[in-house]
Amino acid sequence: MPNTVLFTGVNVLASRKISKMTKNLKPVLFALAACTVVTLVACGGGSKEPTFQAPPELGPKFGFIDKTGKFVIKPQYRKAYSFSDDLAAVEVSSRWGYIDKDGKMIIERQYEDVNSFSHGYAGVKAFGSPKWMLIDKNGNATTQATFEKIGDCGDANKPLEPNNIVYCAYQEKGKWGFIATNGESKVEPKYDQVGPFSEGFAAVAQGGKWGYIDATGKPITDLKFTQAQPFHDRVAECWYGSDFVILDTIGTMSISDPLHSRDFFHDGRGLSLKKGKYGFMNEEGKIVIKRKFSYAEDFRDGLACVGVANNWRGYIDPTGNFAIPPVFNEAAGFVKGLALVKIDPRYVSDDGTISASALEEAAGRDPHAAKVSKDKEKDEAATTEPIDKTGDKAEAKTEDKAETKTEEKTETKTQTKTETKTDLKPQAKTEPESQPKK
Repeated sequence: MPNTVLFTGVNVLASRKISKMTKNLKPVLFALAACTVVTLVACGGGSKEPTFQAPPELGPKFGFIDKTGKFVIKPQYRKAYSFSDDLAAVEVSSRWGYIDKDGKMIIERQYEDVNSFSHGYAGVKAFGSPKWMLIDKNGNATTQATFEKIGDCGDANKPLEPNNIVYCAYQEKGKWGFIATNGESKVEPKYDQVGPFSEGFAAVAQGGKWGYIDATGKPITDLKFTQAQPFHDRVAECWYGSDFVILDTIGTMSISDPLHSRDFFHDGRGLSLKKGKYGFMNEEGKIVIKRKFSYAEDFRDGLACVGVANNWRGYIDPTGNFAIPPVFNEAAGFVKGLALVKIDPRYVSDDGTISASALEEAAGRDPHAAKVSKDKEKDEAATTEPIDKTGDKAEAKTEDKAETKTEEKTETKTQTKTETKTDLKPQAKTEPESQPKK
């Protein structure tokens, strides 16, 4: 019983204390409530939806450099494609849009997936939609979103024809055909792979063999080529087995020398691959830039993108020297003076230049520089050798040198003859793809 009285007394005292505290807090609570109301009114009374701002994404980003290696558009995109039709597709926070060469967003970020523009049109996939549609360069849809996939667009009209007709590749049930820009089917989807229309013809493939069709879908050749390039100046370059052939618009083919290829050589240089290493040959078939790169692309605008140790990428000039050191995680060829590259933004200063420390580190990845350094060490070691006063040693060296030169010349000549044909075919560009390069 005493315990009960004590407990009751404690409760009464606590209750009076809490009541007094609540009375003292009333002005404070009222002030907080008023402040909250003012805040809501200042924010628009809740009439606008709150905007979502994605957290900053860390790590290397894509941007665009000029031919001096300076960033024109700073690295800021998680994904991006090279410029095409003066627009580049870029992705930020899982939304794709298109920018111009000043970095201005021309078509707002609203797509889940996109292609690069070609001949004024691009295939896009709206966010949350399972289907693709075509848009023009103003961002206006020209078709309904009803396609499984959309590929590259090209000229379906022949040269000098008055009308500009554009057909785009599209996929249905795993097969490829072509549509007009309004979505009307022009060539039924029945091919495993297709290339874009060019000068009124398109390369198409089934079972690994390529042929050509016209704009009506009518074949102009059988499906018999192992590789087939788009038409340029009314002819197309193909590989028929081990033979390099030139095809005209009526399907007549003639065997040619691959060294005469217009699609293979760029800026007088053609890719050469042997034992996993890339180099470049000239139009006579002679290796002029040694095979020492783990990755390489064709020369464009006087520079070629190449990869070195651990696939770091930079750009070389036609002599094989680095014009832009291999400082990039990823890189692509130049298009009208701009190249897409990927780098950690921390290495790029406010004025767009790459930090000296990053460039110095990249210089050590140059395989040519490493070789020159080793050769220099050998030359220095040779100069410290004692001179043979009898002259026998000097005479022996002269004879050895002359013999070595003769042997090297003979080997080089034989190697050029035997390797030129085999070097050209694998590098004569890849087969036309059903999907555009991204």
